[in-house]
Amino acid sequence: MRKVRLEEINEIIESERKNANQIIAQHLRRRRKRSRTRSTSEIEALNQISIRSWKKAVENGWIRKVSDRKWYYDNTKL
Repeated sequence: MRKVRLEEINEIIESERKNANQIIAQHLRRRRKRSRTRSTSEIEALNQISIRSWKKAVENGWIRKVSDRKWYYDNTKL
């Protein structure tokens, strides 16, 4: 079994740190997920669904306006 001193481990880490950071940075740049653009009909359908669900939540009392810029959503009433 080989014995290694803590100083040797620290030297190895310091010498390889630049390469490791470069590999990590390249990997993160490649992982960008691309999504397709939505069609105008799909956008309109999603807008209608979200508006309808918002109005339903307001009617049921799940959403209350606290102030001009604050809203409260009570998800316990679901």
